[in-house]
Amino acid sequence: MCATERQPRIDAFPSLEKKPEPSRLVVVSRGVQLSISISLARRLGARLTALATLALLSLSAAPAHALEPWSDPDPPNEGTRWTLGDFGFRAGAEYRAQFVYVNPVSLNSEKDRELSWLEHRLRLDAAVDYRDKVKVVFSTDVLDGVLWGDNGDFGGNPSSNAGTNVATKNPNVSRPCVGLTGPNPLDANSYSYTVCPQDPLKVRKAYGEVALPFGLLRVGRQPVNIGTGVQAADGDGRANRFGVARTGSVVDRILFATKPLEAFKPKGERNTSASEGLILALAYDRLVTDNPENLGQSVNQWDTAVRFLAPRYAFGTDLLLSAYHAYRWDAQYHTRINSVGGRLTSRFLHNHLAAGLDVGANLGTTEEVAIAYQFINSDPAVPQTVRQIGARGVVRWDERFASLYLEADYASGDPDPTAGTPLSQFNFSEDTNVGLLLFKHTIAFQSARSSAAAVETLRRLGAPTFPAESIATRGAFTNAFAIFPQFDLHPHKTVLLRGGVLMAWAPARVIDPVASLQRRDGTTIQDDLVNFVGGKPASYYGTELDGRVQWRYLDHFFFDLEAAVLFPGAALQNQDGAAVRSGLVQTRTTFFF
Repeated sequence: MCATERQPRIDAFPSLEKKPEPSRLVVVSRGVQLSISISLARRLGARLTALATLALLSLSAAPAHALEPWSDPDPPNEGTRWTLGDFGFRAGAEYRAQFVYVNPVSLNSEKDRELSWLEHRLRLDAAVDYRDKVKVVFSTDVLDGVLWGDNGDFGGNPSSNAGTNVATKNPNVSRPCVGLTGPNPLDANSYSYTVCPQDPLKVRKAYGEVALPFGLLRVGRQPVNIGTGVQAADGDGRANRFGVARTGSVVDRILFATKPLEAFKPKGERNTSASEGLILALAYDRLVTDNPENLGQSVNQWDTAVRFLAPRYAFGTDLLLSAYHAYRWDAQYHTRINSVGGRLTSRFLHNHLAAGLDVGANLGTTEEVAIAYQFINSDPAVPQTVRQIGARGVVRWDERFASLYLEADYASGDPDPTAGTPLSQFNFSEDTNVGLLLFKHTIAFQSARSSAAAVETLRRLGAPTFPAESIATRGAFTNAFAIFPQFDLHPHKTVLLRGGVLMAWAPARVIDPVASLQRRDGTTIQDDLVNFVGGKPASYYGTELDGRVQWRYLDHFFFDLEAAVLFPGAALQNQDGAAVRSGLVQTRTTFFF
């Protein structure tokens, strides 16, 4: 992880600061973080792939605990800045190799049983600055999710390097995916896991940053937020309690942040620190430019956020209170979305007790989804109300050798796919994990097959956009209320033992929206609704048992072994009421600097 990304500062009136000590020009203090977050939920379709929010400024001085109560602490990061005259340089690197085994991935069929692969991920971060005031930051993922080996069909896409397996040559670049493997592209059962081409390099961040006399200006492709929130996760580090994060959420943005109240204080009382006080942030995002000659086809966003942080206050420590509003609009589909929400976290009782709440809501209207789905059901394309909400709450008690942890998660669902009803399904960020198997693999597989068949149906019917693409959850927590008690044991400072029980229900019965629309045979759709495997809609997903063992070595190497068992509920059953128990094992090695 790039030290610069973890350690940005707001020098809001730097001309009023005392000259820093020489050592501060070499080593940036640990754990100070700045984030402005526009979160994305994919429910609105291919061009409006997200409903945005700004989850502002997760800032904190880094003690021995995690910055967020729902995240694991990484080993200490010194954030070293190497200097050459007035210029500074920072760099970071991480390589991860992971083995995944799921049996079965399909709970309702005799095929698609065992699933296994080995995959890579190399992350490289770099930054260069002038006097630690003007910076350029870059981050890229290399071979992200790329399978080990020479995969695909010779002459196909992806193409293997050899025409026979026995003559395998060098490995190629491919990834596991859900694709067409059967005869009928309009049937979800014709889709299963296969291999697809993968980009060998993904640019995550590329932006410039300058500390002005009155605040911080950042321009370019940058993180949506710092931290792991319900609507967006930065994907940096190893914050998830179970599983891994991938690319994270990024956005093309112009951002300005400052401490407005400091200008009204006497010179000697001004506080320019980014680790406490009140910070105001404003941002403009260009999200879509479909046609450079038609401004109305662009999707734009304006964001306003404030946060207040107090390292110490009357009732505890590390208080973070933030609130945000984001307005997204386009002319083509008359989209008008307001996203609001906030975050409250703190620690109490000498840091033994920690609690946090993260809430986001997306409210507004759009015609985009109804315009596409009218090709299936002939309903009029009317503006649909957007009404989505998601939240995560955590309480934990930490001792030296053990921790107790209780998490509750909520994401609203959509029980009726017809055009006259609100769009109410909320998706967590794909990199904000809830468990190991139920949401990350089982529902991801079921929804990916339905999504692929639905997108092909819309394509053949000539739909202008493809909201059915968002049916695929990609492992996100969605349409669910979950209770997730966990415990940690630390028999040695380098060893972590963790266990948890995930129980999940759907606030709205689980349905496949496109398959249900295709089955409608009257004025009401309630008797035609089906879930992702053709079964009767139901609410209980099931119970999942999760476990993790981790060994740390020299604070630069992790070995993880994780396992899960899923006992499926009625929401995962097919038309015969069948759904079998499933299991997962995954291991990984992580090297990082």
